[in-house]
Amino acid sequence: MPKKSLKETNPYLKDPKLRKELTYQSVSSSTAIEGVLTKYRKLSKSAEKKLTLLVRESEESYG
Repeated sequence: MPKKSLKETNPYLKDPKLRKELTYQSVSSSTAIEGVLTKYRKLSKSAEKKLTLLVRESEESYG
């Protein structure tokens, strides 16, 4: 049985637009930790809302 990719199993990565924004943010912050400073945009308001809803759903499923 083939393994599913992270984007198929991680609820935060299933939405293509949200995945793209989260990836940019992750790469930029990781790069900054390595000492390379870059300018990157913050999450859009729609991405923030989607992320907030996903986090709430995740918290509710554990609670």
